[in-house]
Amino acid sequence: MPALNSYLLNAGNYYAHLPKNENGNIPKETLEQHVVLVNCYFDMLVSAHYLDSIIDGLISALTANIDVDSGNYIKQLFVYAIVFHDFGKINERFQVDKMGNKLYEQNIFSNSPIGSSHSSLGAFIYLTRHLNEIITQKKPNPFHPLLITCCIYLSYSIFKHHSNKLSDDSIYTIGFAELSARNNIEDLRGFLSTYLAKYQYQVEPQIIQLIGNDKFLNHPLFKPYLNSFELYAICRLNFSLLTAADYLATNEYMNALPIDDFGVLTKEQINKLYNNVSQREWINEEAQKKNYNKAVYDEIGNHQCQNPSEKSGANLNILRKEMAIEVIRNTRMHYQNNLFFIEAPTGGGKTNLSILATVELLKIFEGKYNKVFYVFPFTTLITQTYAAVKEILGLTEGEIIELHSKAGMKEHGEQEDDNYGDDKLNYINHLFVNYPFCLLSHIRFFDILKTNEKEANYLLHRLANSIVIIDELQSYNPAHWDKVIYFIRQYAVKFNIKFILMSATLPKLDKLQVVKQDVEDFIYLLPDAKKQYFNNPNFSGRVRFNFDLFDRTDLALEELAEKVVEASKEYLSYDFGQVKPVDSVYTIVEFIYKQSSADFYNIIDEHKFFDEIFVLSGTILEHRRKDIINYLKNPANRKRKILLITTQVVEAGVDIDMDLGFKDRSIIDSDEQLAGRINRNVNKEYCTLYLFNYNKESVIYGKDQRFKITREQIKAEEYRRILEQKDFDTLYDKIFNARNEWNYKEMVENFSDYETAIQRLRFRSVHEKFKLIEQKNISCFIPLDIPISIDGTVVGVKETIFSAIELNFLKRNGIHPNENDEISGRAVFDVYLSSIHNKFEFTQQQIRRKVLQSIMSKYVFSIFASNKIENELIHFYDKDKSEYGYMYLERWKDIYSIEQGLDARKLIGIEESQFL
Repeated sequence: MPALNSYLLNAGNYYAHLPKNENGNIPKETLEQHVVLVNCYFDMLVSAHYLDSIIDGLISALTANIDVDSGNYIKQLFVYAIVFHDFGKINERFQVDKMGNKLYEQNIFSNSPIGSSHSSLGAFIYLTRHLNEIITQKKPNPFHPLLITCCIYLSYSIFKHHSNKLSDDSIYTIGFAELSARNNIEDLRGFLSTYLAKYQYQVEPQIIQLIGNDKFLNHPLFKPYLNSFELYAICRLNFSLLTAADYLATNEYMNALPIDDFGVLTKEQINKLYNNVSQREWINEEAQKKNYNKAVYDEIGNHQCQNPSEKSGANLNILRKEMAIEVIRNTRMHYQNNLFFIEAPTGGGKTNLSILATVELLKIFEGKYNKVFYVFPFTTLITQTYAAVKEILGLTEGEIIELHSKAGMKEHGEQEDDNYGDDKLNYINHLFVNYPFCLLSHIRFFDILKTNEKEANYLLHRLANSIVIIDELQSYNPAHWDKVIYFIRQYAVKFNIKFILMSATLPKLDKLQVVKQDVEDFIYLLPDAKKQYFNNPNFSGRVRFNFDLFDRTDLALEELAEKVVEASKEYLSYDFGQVKPVDSVYTIVEFIYKQSSADFYNIIDEHKFFDEIFVLSGTILEHRRKDIINYLKNPANRKRKILLITTQVVEAGVDIDMDLGFKDRSIIDSDEQLAGRINRNVNKEYCTLYLFNYNKESVIYGKDQRFKITREQIKAEEYRRILEQKDFDTLYDKIFNARNEWNYKEMVENFSDYETAIQRLRFRSVHEKFKLIEQKNISCFIPLDIPISIDGTVVGVKETIFSAIELNFLKRNGIHPNENDEISGRAVFDVYLSSIHNKFEFTQQQIRRKVLQSIMSKYVFSIFASNKIENELIHFYDKDKSEYGYMYLERWKDIYSIEQGLDARKLIGIEESQFL
């Protein structure tokens, strides 16, 4: 488009933004300056993420055989939605009321139907200008209805660019229904039309009459174009780019902080990462950590598969190397595909295998794929994989980020104390995830794919041309697996994303029949994994399963305690060197209910057998959880007798290595996950997992189809066979068949209803009807003092609990460590309340929120939300302080301990409290 001042009359008189109070010497930003800056950021984002071909592909897929001219015009409509988004700021009321522009005081309409807003006027100008062009200037062709459809729905981004979320109201909004409900439609059209002359646009009267008339969209000509994933994706991608470019441009003006590094990998960086993985002798020479992948690359050309079956540490390493070689070979063979499975046994090094597949794809495509996302179900998995990925690839702090509430904001480069400019840059890089490698949760990732919320949608454009590794997909309810595979298949093609799905108990989601057209098959990077690896004695012999207590319905905790002590005593005599000396044992006991673990602690403590008994549950605070895990991993403690009593928080999220396990049976893949915490490095013998039956599984798993099918269709012998032979497909195939049957039923709410919501652009419904975690929680704040560091996994080495950026923030707010090097929870909560009650400049407020969120998480645990539990907890809380998102437990010492967590017995008569 030509410069704004060549067609907007008196363009230099209109303002877009005012400087912040502290920047009063900066002149007001003109509308033209803002438009140019937004366009520049839009262009930079498109270039950085190679979006040109992505947008072309989405447009081409809207309909069959679209001609080049029509496709290019839709592309122009896409771009101009960004260009035109603030054209409505020429509204005189906006200029006077929001910009303090006295030039337009005499021109104000006292009864303006749009007040001082500008979004609807901007959408009107965009719509009339382009509908006029399509209808009067374009030669009639079969794609006219498609051009009109795209024009109308792309205007939704302009309407909503200041809203915090999209809704199900797209037809309502683009039809100007809200304004026409308050005003005569003819008067409204006449008023809005007066602004066209200011842009020197001449629009035919019949075009103006289309505004506020959505009936024509119901005409049969338009219906073929209103039911596609492509239109949904185009609208959300447009909204993502518009709001991101708008935010970055406004930030540059307000904060004098231009952004030109969008955190994407260059060819040079990729070559460096590839060499780090394939050529380095050491990962960390000082810590004597060898790079075993070098041997993999050295032998890949001529290695013959040995698949040794005799159990030994040397043979285990050979199997790991052979899996790595096979993954690399198959990645190179099938690099053009976008969908991959890695199914590898526990102890096989899934993270390393995924890294090898990733660096191969990055290297082959020479920078065309320039971001990597690692997706996990649990924060603990994110944290421990972060360290592994960073170390194996040799990444700098500026190249990798973990994205979750406990991680808080990350420092990007060298920092200076009290430098607000650094904080602002950190915030922008955090908000837009300007890091080539990002580790985040399943919930956060799938939110990006289907969100209607503005801030989460900022990241949608960033997913294009990326590699996404998704771990432990089986962690969530199968009721959503069809939605998971639908989005993976759609985005793999439409956004050119390479997905790698991996697990030791991997559900083959491609067996769900939710994408009806021809689809790309998944490539198995370890195609014969069951025979070659899972059933190899070096993996299948890692843990034995004992079913003696499996079907018992009369098991008492006293008897279970005796069994635990008896088995642990027997195991004392084995000597496996440093990994398990004689007279030591590490035993884990897992319950479904929190209260059962507390009761068991009191009983087994009477036996006086174990040197240490730890409790790990969902109500244990983060610093204590880390303290326990570090203790278990510290070689100095390996000579002791240790018992870990836990709930299911350890299953797939804790990197520990136990000798014996006792587990209250639940669902098969959950049982296998706990088995993965036993003999993890396959360097001991006679390690056993005892499955017992104590709590009611239905309380947690009653709505999970795995639980239902297991109880109804899988007997004890088959249950045992599946665990021992790792044949989880037997269970999953039953689930897939049931889900496929359900989705083909009529008169029930199934996947077709969800797909209809996508195709009809019901953005809120698409988001809200796909929640990986349904339950609501109460966040409880414990105002204790937390140490700034704890003992690490090596004697004499500390692990930090509070980061430098957090300690800096606390210091600036008058909070310093006490004489025991602890941070006061009471003082932290006071800062939190101060941030709520005192107004700060927007960016500063957002920075405070992000940093505080991370600090607060150290004092918070979440519990199942119910009226009964809340009514019991109020006996221990501070009412006034509990009005701001957290239940502040003032009398926490009466109900909570650092070592045991929440004492559920104090919550009288509440069944839900048992499984907190």
